[in-house]
Amino acid sequence: MARSKKRQRKKAPKPVRTKREKHGLNLTEASLKDVRRSLRLGQEHVERQEWADAVKHLLVAWNAMPEELTILTVLGHALAQLGVREYAIEVLQRALEVHEPTADLIAIIQRLALDMAMYDIAVKLGIQLVDLAPNMPQSYVNLATAYSGVDEFDESIDMLQKALPMFPSEASLWNVLATQVRERDGPDAADVFFEEAIRLGPDNPQFLSNYAISFGRRNQLDKALEFSQRAIELAPDLPEPRIAAAQLLFLKGQMEEAWEHYGYRLDIRRKSSQTQHYTHRLPEWQNEGLTGKSLLVAAEQGIGDEVMWGSYIPFLYEEAEKLYIGCDPRLVSIYKRRFPEAVVSGYLDRIVSGYRYRVFPVIEKMMADGDAVIDYYVPVGSAAKNNWHTTKGIEPHGEGYLSADPVRVQEFKMRALAISDRPKVGLAWRSGIISSERSFLYAGIEDLGPLMAMSDQVDFINLQYGEVTDELARFKNEFGVTVHNFSDVDLKADIEANLAIMSQCDLVVSSCSAPGMFAMSLGRPTLLMSAAPPWWCFGATPRVPFAKDAEVFFGETSTDWDGTVKQVAHEIQKRLRL
Repeated sequence: MARSKKRQRKKAPKPVRTKREKHGLNLTEASLKDVRRSLRLGQEHVERQEWADAVKHLLVAWNAMPEELTILTVLGHALAQLGVREYAIEVLQRALEVHEPTADLIAIIQRLALDMAMYDIAVKLGIQLVDLAPNMPQSYVNLATAYSGVDEFDESIDMLQKALPMFPSEASLWNVLATQVRERDGPDAADVFFEEAIRLGPDNPQFLSNYAISFGRRNQLDKALEFSQRAIELAPDLPEPRIAAAQLLFLKGQMEEAWEHYGYRLDIRRKSSQTQHYTHRLPEWQNEGLTGKSLLVAAEQGIGDEVMWGSYIPFLYEEAEKLYIGCDPRLVSIYKRRFPEAVVSGYLDRIVSGYRYRVFPVIEKMMADGDAVIDYYVPVGSAAKNNWHTTKGIEPHGEGYLSADPVRVQEFKMRALAISDRPKVGLAWRSGIISSERSFLYAGIEDLGPLMAMSDQVDFINLQYGEVTDELARFKNEFGVTVHNFSDVDLKADIEANLAIMSQCDLVVSSCSAPGMFAMSLGRPTLLMSAAPPWWCFGATPRVPFAKDAEVFFGETSTDWDGTVKQVAHEIQKRLRL
């Protein structure tokens, strides 16, 4: 009987749930009004690119409605622009857990992938985004940027040529096409596209900054500086035109003005993988007197730049009561030998959400344990800022500022003598990092014929680090020349070996890359091959003012490698009296 009554009992109807209730919310009309107001204010700040203010309001809205897609999307975008990528990723992951991917979400995630140099992922997302939102010009711009990150310029240019007829007045498409064409075909081929971008967007600082690069590559320094300065006037806080202006001003010897801009190299908004956050939390040195004070010199940028700027460390070593040096781990033994009273620590880097956090473990443990009280720190690239005010004020060290390990010197002295008794010329022809934006800076092996013609008078010793087996074979196949290589030495990892080998070279011929910097730091006669005058000649070109004996050779144009290499060959003959 009870069972039949149970079967006859009607089920209670499900309550109708609002969207807010589905999300676990029971907002009153007043609180809903506040949420809408916070969202509106957040969106208004986003439109003005006031990211911190936008996040402040959007977080209020998100706290009340944590699964609302509009709030998730706008907040994720604002957090990414503010630079806190880990929080942006958290918000976007939440959005994808409860919503189907939208064009806006994919666009934000792709932007994060680009900022974190995850270019292969950015390409895949970009292709998906173009399919989802073919009417959004920015989709094509971001996909082109991703393609350039993996050096797929043909794909990028082909895609842009198909997109431009749909958006002929979209200046950003012309700008990105110009950058792609420049990397593939050279600056001259890109001019017409830059000019169209600037015609359509004359006040866009990014367009002007990008075009400035083209003039710089053609050694049109005044024109490059003009465009960089126009970009700075329009966007004073944008890092890239500031850094470009700094390098141009350094090159012209206008040191004090250059230093004003050069600090932007450390701006965390930069896309450079060499920009880092330090974890030591020390105040930055502002040229306070160092008598009785301690100073930490902190590594930054690549090892070549670190060694170049490190040429000023001896002066700080003499001035400070106590010097602490945080450096590339490969330099620890070298710096300990040169600065025996300093505390030297290699760094450790942690990459979190695309940001680089740099720790100097030995020094920071001493600080934590109370064994070191450090008054200031200075990034190594700013070490000379307060004294290098003019080109003439840059002082080289008489015998170089570093030295080779005597034991390793003896080792490589015997190995060099075993080759022959002819003069030894160390050779490095490129950087260890070859990207589309840097490849024009270096001669190809096919350009080095005038040097190889001297192989019956000198022995060439390989100083090029990285995998060079195929390139050494090309020297043999194309010129019949053996570039002698100590194959048991890892030139990239073992900088002590680099210095010891260079100590046995009568001359070093190098591209403007780390091996050249090592040779100059050692005080070896160094001949540098460059596509253009390097900015770190500080107005003294062709002389390198911080080096004992170094000279830069370059042709009339950035592609005139034949003229450049012939100059270097002539200089070798003159110096070695061949």
